[in-house]
Amino acid sequence: MQVFVNDLLVKLSDIGHEPRKYKIKKIKTINDLLHAVIVDVEDEKSELVVALSVLNDKNKYKIIKKKIG
Repeated sequence: MQVFVNDLLVKLSDIGHEPRKYKIKKIKTINDLLHAVIVDVEDEKSELVVALSVLNDKNKYKIIKKKIG
């Protein structure tokens, strides 16, 4: 899965929890591995750093809107 800055993701939820939407804020390298900094669409003050390998897991995250252009 290719991810780009400003793509919208949904974190697939556990049973009983609402799915959460995140926006990719930036891509950065940590220890030679690519990570994405994501922010909750409803709370842009809190950031999460997630390895791209985790975003590629279709059981955890799904891209719902690709960056246009």
